[in-house]
Amino acid sequence: MCVPGTVVTGMSVLGSALGMANSVASQKAQAAEAKRGQEQAFQNAKLAEENARKALLDGEKEKEKIRLEQKALQSKKTAEFGAGNVELNSGSPLGVLADMAGKGEDLAQDAGEKARQKAQNYQYEAQNYYEQSGRQGAKNNPYAAAHTIFTGLNSINTSLKSAQTAPKRGPNYF
Repeated sequence: MCVPGTVVTGMSVLGSALGMANSVASQKAQAAEAKRGQEQAFQNAKLAEENARKALLDGEKEKEKIRLEQKALQSKKTAEFGAGNVELNSGSPLGVLADMAGKGEDLAQDAGEKARQKAQNYQYEAQNYYEQSGRQGAKNNPYAAAHTIFTGLNSINTSLKSAQTAPKRGPNYF
C-alpha cells in the first residue's frame, strides 16, 4: 500500500515537471514573438531609410524644377525688356533680373531644406525602429528557459528531500 506522503511527493514532482514543461513552451512562444517583432521593426527601419533617400531625391527634383521655372520667368522678363528697348546691363532692369534670380534660388533652397528635414525625420524614425528592434531582441533571452528548468529541478529535489526526511508513519495511517 502506498503511503500518502509518497503520493503527495509524486504529485508534487509531476506538477513541477508539468509546470516546467509549460514554462519552457511559454518561453519558446515569447521568443518566437520577440523574433517576429524584431524582424518587423527591422523591416520598418529599412522602409524608413528608403523613404529618407526618396525624400532627398524628390527634394533635388523639386529644386531643379523651381530653378527651371525661374529661368523661364527670367527669360520671359528679359524678352519683355528687350521688346521695350530697355538696357539690361545696368540700372533697374538688371536689379529686377538679379532679384528674380535670388528669389528663385531662395525658393529652390527652401525646397531642398524641406526635403532634408523630411529625410531627417525618416532617419529618426529608422533609428527608433532599430532601437526597438534591439529592445525586442533582448526579450529573447536564451537563459530564461534554462533558469526555469533549473528552478523546476530544484523544486523537485526539495520535494524529494522533504519526503525522505518526513517522519515515517505506519501503513495504516491515512
